[in-house]
Amino acid sequence: MSRGTRLVAWTSTAEYVAVGELLYSESPQDRHRGVLAVKAWRARARVPAAVDATATLVELQLSDSTQPVSQQRLTLSMALIRFVNSILDLEQRTTVAQSMAVLARRIGMPAWFVELRHACTHEQVPSLRVLRAAHAHALVWLDEHYWRRQTRALPEDTRDRVRAAVAEYVRARDTVKAAATKRNASEFDAAKAALVALTGVLHSDAVGAHVVRVLLEPGVLVPTDKRMRAKFPECTMPSQLARQSTSLLRLLADVWGESVLYDELLSAICSALVPQSSEGGFEPATLGPSHAATLVAWVRWILDKHYQPAGSDTPSNVSVDDLLETCLRNPGYYSRAVLKAVSDVDPALGRDLRPFVDYMGKALAALAAADARPVRSTVDAEEMRKEEELMQTRLDSMRGSAGSMDVDMGADESVEADEPETLQPDSRWAYDVRSGSPCPIGTLADGCVPDLELPLWIDDIPLFVAPA
Repeated sequence: MSRGTRLVAWTSTAEYVAVGELLYSESPQDRHRGVLAVKAWRARARVPAAVDATATLVELQLSDSTQPVSQQRLTLSMALIRFVNSILDLEQRTTVAQSMAVLARRIGMPAWFVELRHACTHEQVPSLRVLRAAHAHALVWLDEHYWRRQTRALPEDTRDRVRAAVAEYVRARDTVKAAATKRNASEFDAAKAALVALTGVLHSDAVGAHVVRVLLEPGVLVPTDKRMRAKFPECTMPSQLARQSTSLLRLLADVWGESVLYDELLSAICSALVPQSSEGGFEPATLGPSHAATLVAWVRWILDKHYQPAGSDTPSNVSVDDLLETCLRNPGYYSRAVLKAVSDVDPALGRDLRPFVDYMGKALAALAAADARPVRSTVDAEEMRKEEELMQTRLDSMRGSAGSMDVDMGADESVEADEPETLQPDSRWAYDVRSGSPCPIGTLADGCVPDLELPLWIDDIPLFVAPA
């Protein structure tokens, strides 16, 4: 669900634009070059469904028409089926599959494309004339709904322009609420129209790349006034924040559809809250508590308004699959808060998530307790000297006690003197206690660490020997 660096098949934006122009050129030679370029892209990486469909349709238009009519009909019908399926499958974002007619209506695809695809699949294959006309219309639709919008969304200052348009909309909205004069209302209508005009020419990919990033900056969905933000651990959406932001979200949802906007918004919030970690450890928080709590509150608000649990009769506008995967793979305080929000909205799913949420809570509590332990400051030279004197005093006392025990036992001094000579010099366990010296804990008298590993041949000894 995280949207970091994305691998693309083209080497630069200029190449991408140039290939799009070649595919829609009047010259057959240029269009053929465009098809060859897309074939090279396919060998490098996965290309967008719209690019793949455009190249396929153009290639069929340039192909030799001397083939039998029946073969041409089958080829064109297969290309049309793949075009409709590949484009609409991208909009299938809910746990319950939606009909293709609903998906087509959502993205503005003519309904007769879906009907023609159904006829090619389940009924008699349409005539060659109908299929050729459908291919021509499909290319026009791809040009209007993908290539032109992509080309307009490519300038590097897109996010700056979106940020300026959203800021003007927020300023005009607050002004008209403070004083509902005719002039303020006119300025608000102008700001709204400018925002719609700017975002309306952007492709849906630009929603996640630019628009929702601006929405999550302080001053839009996250107020600059921290008193208006949500707080941990409840992460309850402030009513005033919900009221003033709903109009902006509704405006943007009318442009792209609720599914696209809120799916991208959930993805961006998750990327901001949950740092991506390849090691699976607990990552430190990168956002302030009030900022993060407000983002979690927006997750809860979106799920409460636009998510339907599995098995519900009403189709869901958003999916939580990517959200759950990201949070479970990257445990942390904020990811745990997101999982709790999902559990509150979907109790059935919450029962499955409860062990993970509890584990994260215990692990985070242990980390907090470890961080709260007092850390001993650096010991100065005077304290070190006193510590050495105390240890030397204890060592002298222990040596004196050992000597008095030898005297009381009345042991033969000659025997005692000969005992060290009978010890094996290579033995690390036998030594004279009277010649001992201080050594670190866990080492022998000579300062060496003992090897406690058993030899490998012990593994071959059977534990139970069968009686003869």
